[in-house]
Amino acid sequence: MYRAAGRVTDRDGGVADQLLRRGLGRLGIHATPAQLEALTFYRSELLRWAARVNLTGFRSDEAIVREGILRSLSYKAAFEPAPGLVAVDIGSGAGLPGLVLKICYPEIEMLLVDAARRRITFTRHLIRQLGLSGVRCLWARAESLQGETEHRGRYHLAFARAVGALPEVVALVEPLLAPGGRLVIQCGQETAPSLQAMRALLTALGMRALVVQAPGVDEGGPPTQLLALVKSLQ
Repeated sequence: MYRAAGRVTDRDGGVADQLLRRGLGRLGIHATPAQLEALTFYRSELLRWAARVNLTGFRSDEAIVREGILRSLSYKAAFEPAPGLVAVDIGSGAGLPGLVLKICYPEIEMLLVDAARRRITFTRHLIRQLGLSGVRCLWARAESLQGETEHRGRYHLAFARAVGALPEVVALVEPLLAPGGRLVIQCGQETAPSLQAMRALLTALGMRALVVQAPGVDEGGPPTQLLALVKSLQ
């Protein structure tokens, strides 16, 4: 899966590596040496690119590991990886969570969608350097996918991170989901009242909501709360 791209050396790499290994352990993820190397390369490249291109708000190795890599891998608590699973990451940005999940779960077929060309350029660069297969990047607005037969009803999984208010995201993604598919997003304390307000919308779309907690990514940290919106099988 991973084609070595040279040894990664950076100022805070040792601390970040330890944080990554501890976090993976808390999440119950047993990464191979190749996957650990790929995640380290991802971290290094994101930090290097961030010095000249606006990709994320993360400006340190530890922030990339804690809020980027580990928070992305927390999404696994809301679904079961399996061969044949087809996923789309809407507003993927620097590949969070989609590209990071693809590194650790290569059996997932992944589409990364973003409207910013610079971000798609970055994720394509990472895919080439890491030698990943079964992952594509699409420079487009998410709304454009709804009218394309290639995408409607295709995806078993969808991820959306910071792309809009919850009702808007649900209406945007639901047409892309296969029957039984699920939209997984990170949520906060405001989720319960939002779901109450969305009850009519979810009923009309034939979706049900599940709230899932993943372990905290750092020792003593709060759990990551995820919302899975599951589309009816009919």
